[in-house]
Amino acid sequence: MSAKLERSLSLAGCVGVIVGLVIGASIFVLIPIFAGMTGPSLYLAYVLSVVPAIFAGLYLMQLGGALPVTGANYTAVTRWISPAAGVAISIAGIIAMIGTNCIAAWGFAEYIASYFPNISVLGVAIGVVVFFGVINWMGVKIFEWTQVLMVVLLILAMFIFGITGLFHIQPEIQAPLFPKGIGSFFMVVAVATFSWAGFIAITEVAGEVKNPKRNIPVALIVSLIIVLIIYVLQTYVLTGTLLWSKAGEIGPTAVLVAARNFLPEWVVAYIAIAALLAMATTINSIMLMGTREAFALSRDQVMPDFFNRVHSRFKTPYLTIFLITVLSVVGVIFAAGLEKYALMVVFALMIIQGFGATAVWLMPKRAPDLYEKASFRFSPFWRWFTWIGCVLCFSFIFLFGLLADLKTGLVFFGIMLFGIVYWYWRKSYLQKQGIDIEARLREFNEEIVLEIEEG
Repeated sequence: MSAKLERSLSLAGCVGVIVGLVIGASIFVLIPIFAGMTGPSLYLAYVLSVVPAIFAGLYLMQLGGALPVTGANYTAVTRWISPAAGVAISIAGIIAMIGTNCIAAWGFAEYIASYFPNISVLGVAIGVVVFFGVINWMGVKIFEWTQVLMVVLLILAMFIFGITGLFHIQPEIQAPLFPKGIGSFFMVVAVATFSWAGFIAITEVAGEVKNPKRNIPVALIVSLIIVLIIYVLQTYVLTGTLLWSKAGEIGPTAVLVAARNFLPEWVVAYIAIAALLAMATTINSIMLMGTREAFALSRDQVMPDFFNRVHSRFKTPYLTIFLITVLSVVGVIFAAGLEKYALMVVFALMIIQGFGATAVWLMPKRAPDLYEKASFRFSPFWRWFTWIGCVLCFSFIFLFGLLADLKTGLVFFGIMLFGIVYWYWRKSYLQKQGIDIEARLREFNEEIVLEIEEG
């Protein structure tokens, strides 16, 4: 068994990973819920929610251009801040990935159930997670072909709904703009940052990207533009063709109900298929990202070494794929409210991106050689601007979410505490065997150096 992953993800595949993960679960599952929370102002909430994504994109461009390795955020934070901080963001990452998978899997199952009422919703949710676990096990090339096809069909459906819907807007249902008050509006802005979560995915699989120093920054820019257009168009048309309160009551299938007001049934059926593809692309991307995060942890011995094994034929980390699949299935079985899962993901992302942005800000001092070779080298002003913007945005969103739902925040911190306890136990266990894990995590091992050279 080799511990080497294959660089086979093209620019189109990178865009497919980002767009598929970003718009997948949100565009159908969460947008109707958010509409019920803030009303016709939903499209404005999405315009504001892009601000943290822009700051995240700025630091991710620098990170991907300098450190094109598997689990780049984790690797940068452990080496340039501290091993404990790196482990903390990995725990947060696993929380984010499992939460996102649960949202997408349940949304997928509810869409299927809307056409087949007697089917087991739980069974379908579990089945779709397992299916894409198998797709990821079969290799990145199979993943890429599947992902790009699904994303193209999804984008086409979104533009059909959005552009056609612009000619059927009902101004009378778009007022008042803030029927639930400005507080609910900003709550949606905070939770809607979940909808941009996929941008971080590309740096987590950077070790499998062709020409990563070019493809990662370009993919981030292209994906941001595509996703922003789709989100604003989709939210504006949904609340302009279907009463916002009704959209909130209907839930994930609200887009189909709105589409039936102005599109023929066969087109609505295509949009329903696109909705399934949207959630499928999210699960597919999460499997790719989650398994590579676990692979990076195993490579550093934070997790047991056997998770570092790569399948001889498919060149995939099959044991970490199995682990993430099992954890996702458990999350689906014990599913909470989808908005609570979304908030958990937001908490996790703010921690990951806050530490990641700080590590990138420290890169010129902690890793000057990498910084000099990076494809994106920001001037001191832009490095400070990016870092301060990231810290302020991510801190504000985290605190606002905590104040809005303290109970969910406490559950999140409880899971994080469990992970930190595991880290200190693992460190003690390895020390008894003569392995200084702290020292190991402050240096680039042979595998990481090889990935950097190849990138």
